[in-house]
Amino acid sequence: MTAQEPQLPVNPKSPNASKITPPKFEDYRIPASPGYAIPQDRHIMSAPDLGGQSAILAEFDAAGRSDQFSAALQKVIRCRDNVVPALLERLETDDVALSKKAAIALGYLRSPLAIAPLIRATEQPQRQIHWQAAAALSWIGSADAINALVKLLQKHPSIQVQAAVAKSLARASLPAVSPLVEALKHSDAMVKVYAAHSLGQISSPLAITSLIEALNHSSKSVRFEAAWALGQIKSPSSANALASMLTDNDISVQSQAVQSLKNIGVSAISAVSKMLNTPSSHTRSVAARTLGQIGMEEVVPLLARVMRDDEYAYVRCDAALALGEIGTYDAVFYLSQSLKDGDRSVRNAVLRALAQVNSPEAQEILHNVRQAVSIPNYSVSNIRDFGEDSDFTTIQG
Repeated sequence: MTAQEPQLPVNPKSPNASKITPPKFEDYRIPASPGYAIPQDRHIMSAPDLGGQSAILAEFDAAGRSDQFSAALQKVIRCRDNVVPALLERLETDDVALSKKAAIALGYLRSPLAIAPLIRATEQPQRQIHWQAAAALSWIGSADAINALVKLLQKHPSIQVQAAVAKSLARASLPAVSPLVEALKHSDAMVKVYAAHSLGQISSPLAITSLIEALNHSSKSVRFEAAWALGQIKSPSSANALASMLTDNDISVQSQAVQSLKNIGVSAISAVSKMLNTPSSHTRSVAARTLGQIGMEEVVPLLARVMRDDEYAYVRCDAALALGEIGTYDAVFYLSQSLKDGDRSVRNAVLRALAQVNSPEAQEILHNVRQAVSIPNYSVSNIRDFGEDSDFTTIQG
């Protein structure tokens, strides 16, 4: 059973009162720039007035899917009437879904009247709207809203509230850096995760030292976010710390460290190349792969040396594949020199690397390799072991 569409009030004095029909969903469209519609758009410009504020709020309340809510939210934002009081009423309702939508809408409207109610909503995690309320305060972005969020981060006893605030302060920029750095020292991992992520979004060098310390945290989620944040800041001073995470016991942290070093670029080469000289073959292998992903031409001679001299075949394989990712003319030259490596796995890795380069020089080398077919020497002998009527010829290689 579908809900009955709302009926417009009927004017009993109107001769066509019985013919009035309720507005349709598509009638609630308004122009992109309200107030600037051309005369022929007069009907579209006045469409919200067909049902007025009540119709827009009814659509807002009924929106269940994200696309419906997005459309209703745009109409609320552009509505000519003051809808803040109605949204504040919805913020206080026991309907969690409706309260969340109201908090988001109030954040977009940026009304100072919404700051105090949103603070109260953020302070009450049991209402389950503290994430949306904290985000709304950050969208409002006034000094009062940001100061309220900072106080909640520093003093509220609930971990849920502190985490929600740490996440929302990413929009506060520099004023939030110091409180978020302090939050990184918090004993709870969830607060650290959101604080590190927000610091990465703000990308302030003031957070580098604390983020480097967070790389040693026992939680892999904290280490991952700290590595991501350092990659967003892109400071060469964090390259050594990120390089040490290439051997982390969690693969996701390793991958994020590689991406962050790639973001830093040339300045990260020195930190990673030092790992090529460590006694651990695993560390040398990881370093070779990372240099390939960084993709700078400056690392080609380093990788060529590893591919030529390392005692472990799998390390030489990784160096060859890294050269294939870089794919410069020099990389192709060094790869061609290792086609005669004594280990078959290395030779196969070189061929895969050359195929990956896909340059004319690499293709020519591959063509020559395919044409060089080695034919073994055979000797033919006749053996007659089964009498004069039997003649068996065997081929011996």
